[in-house]
Amino acid sequence: MATSGINIYNRTGLQIITEALELIGAYEPGESIDGNDSLSCLNTLNMMIKHWQAEGIGLWKNVDAALFLEYDENEYDIGPTGDHATASWIKTEVATAAASAATSLVVDSVTDATDTFDRDGIIEASTPAAAGAITLDGTFVNSGIATLPSQRKILIYSDADDSGVTFTVTGTDHFGESVSETITGPNTTTVYSTETYKEISSINISGAGTGSIEIGCVGNNVGIELDDGTLQWTWIGAAISTTLTLVDALTDDVAVDNHVYIYEDKLQRPLEIADAMLMMESGYERNLWIKTREEYRRLTNKTDRGTINTVYFDPRTLNSKLFIWQSCDDIQEYITFTARIPVETFDLTTNDPDFPNEWLLTLSWNLATMIAPKFGAVMNSSDKLQAMLMKDNLSNFDREYGSSYFTMRM
Repeated sequence: MATSGINIYNRTGLQIITEALELIGAYEPGESIDGNDSLSCLNTLNMMIKHWQAEGIGLWKNVDAALFLEYDENEYDIGPTGDHATASWIKTEVATAAASAATSLVVDSVTDATDTFDRDGIIEASTPAAAGAITLDGTFVNSGIATLPSQRKILIYSDADDSGVTFTVTGTDHFGESVSETITGPNTTTVYSTETYKEISSINISGAGTGSIEIGCVGNNVGIELDDGTLQWTWIGAAISTTLTLVDALTDDVAVDNHVYIYEDKLQRPLEIADAMLMMESGYERNLWIKTREEYRRLTNKTDRGTINTVYFDPRTLNSKLFIWQSCDDIQEYITFTARIPVETFDLTTNDPDFPNEWLLTLSWNLATMIAPKFGAVMNSSDKLQAMLMKDNLSNFDREYGSSYFTMRM
């Protein structure tokens, strides 16, 4: 007996929508879906999924993450434009002492660190002949928009003196908010933006270029323990190696064995956290109490520095909040936690779902009940019941198995 050997079955957003439209009789099988109809249904599909998340249905991803602490801080934003929390990181240590104002740092190892530095990912080497828009043609560019690996600074490099011209950069941040600035050109070196970007839509030069100009983005985030007991955060400004090129110069001396943290992208906004641990300098972990708002409010001396033993998580719209007690007094410690991250939305009908394919039929049937009024269709009670039963059957699909404990009070 011949089998396919394939275990995964997936459908795009449009295929889920098509199934729902056929279920309510709005389209016949094989009939092309009108573009406006598909976009309207895509909007409903996204809202339905978000509503299910609010119901507590397991449409999320459990992600192991780390939050790097700041000296004397007890409140942190966790999300794509928040503080330094990430799902993938390495910790290394300083191999050679460095003085304040140094722009490079030697570390023990960069094993397992990704390399996201790209000097020409937005615009490849060229010499603009006149003022105006420069064509975005780097590897980050698709349909005229450059999408960076994460929200970060961009860089402009020239092999000649282009300090007499300026570059006007226009783009957006992670949330789609407009970001723009004007940058003075480099003189046989590299200059960096002040702002950070997720997407670049246009770059204009004020006059003809002189040298061969490249525009790209900085590398990973890097946090460096300074001798004054604080963390300095900057970006890696060249291809990653054990000698790190720093975008910003050190603001204090750095001793051998000081901690260094490297990561690529900030964590997406968590819906909640399932557990939290304090990673101590020794390498041991200690459980942290996750408190409710009321319990946290009852704690005294929240701004006092000391040993961290309690956290309180507050979900927000853009970046969530994590409060710790007490404030950090040792930046060689950081918090690890399990974050429940929302699945990705469908921004195009060609997107694949960001959840298990066991949900596909349930999505189509429940979407059908949601969009039926839009198309003047009426689903009978048995079909509505079928959709509800499918949802109920899968509502605990992503739940973790564990033990339950009961005690008897006398």
